[in-house]
Amino acid sequence: MRYLVVIVALSVLVFIHELGHYLVARAFGMRVKVFSIGFGPVIARWRPKGSETLFQLAAIPVLAYVQIAGMSPSEAVDPHDRGSYQNASALGRLFTIAAGPLANYLAASLIIFGVLFFGGVNRPVIGQIEPGSPAAVAGLRPNDVVLRVGDTAPSNFSELIDAVQSSAGRPLAVRVRRGNEIVEARPAARMDAERHQWRLGIRGSAAEANEPVPLRLIVRQTLVAPARLTVEQVKAIGRMLRGRERPQMMGPVRIVYETAQVAQHSVRHALDVFAIISLALFFFNLLPVPALDGGRMIFLGYEMLLRRKPSARFEERATTVSMMALLALSAVIFVNDIFNIVRH
Repeated sequence: MRYLVVIVALSVLVFIHELGHYLVARAFGMRVKVFSIGFGPVIARWRPKGSETLFQLAAIPVLAYVQIAGMSPSEAVDPHDRGSYQNASALGRLFTIAAGPLANYLAASLIIFGVLFFGGVNRPVIGQIEPGSPAAVAGLRPNDVVLRVGDTAPSNFSELIDAVQSSAGRPLAVRVRRGNEIVEARPAARMDAERHQWRLGIRGSAAEANEPVPLRLIVRQTLVAPARLTVEQVKAIGRMLRGRERPQMMGPVRIVYETAQVAQHSVRHALDVFAIISLALFFFNLLPVPALDGGRMIFLGYEMLLRRKPSARFEERATTVSMMALLALSAVIFVNDIFNIVRH
């Protein structure tokens, strides 16, 4: 059941992407022939009265697509057909293509807003304190909820440890919530010669506390976090290309599996992952590959800059070759996903 919920949730993210294309295409007067949710055998079709769009649901609901009239460069188009993609303004076509990735970006922003607004933010809880340790001397106690360590507002115990290491033994301003009180302490971490780590002498609790977040900070995070996470994805790819990080490629099968494992812990953890996946869809679709939205935007940029459309034959061939390459890569990733899941 958990896997089914994850598949449906991921399908919603793909649906949102295609919905972005659909809404903007219609706003610019383009005719959408088909809006399909899923692939494989069609199990249901519906055409609203007076609509030119056929909405359909396919048997495997993990992908979606919209078919806009005149989308293919080689498609014969009546120059007087105002509903054709090819006859729309270059700006209208650019907005239509960009709308899919942007819809995923906005979806991630809304997920982040919802998580912070309804769930607050996680804070680590002190589980145990070693007698005579800097934490004990400073007056920290078990069950204290750690709100701030130096300049860091940790959302988990790992971030707390990183802040302690950064202090390098200097007195560290620690703010905790104890019941209904806010308590300040200034412990100075000691070097553990055996572990080669600065330590306060505290251990984390398995429990986490949810702290409410002021609305202004929620809005700030909603605006900042998606951009920061996208930049981190770009940097990770850069490290892989430079050989500083092992390439990690994950397809739909592994994504469903890993997300289902995360969802065991809490709905919040699963929503955090969905936000990251939605941003990954935003970034991936903007790559300058002809078969992706980013590639189409490159062709449109060429047209807008030079005032002429690129060769339809070249665009179609480039799209076909890149699509075949993506399908081959997808097959390799699919096999690798199955192998890793079975191995683990």
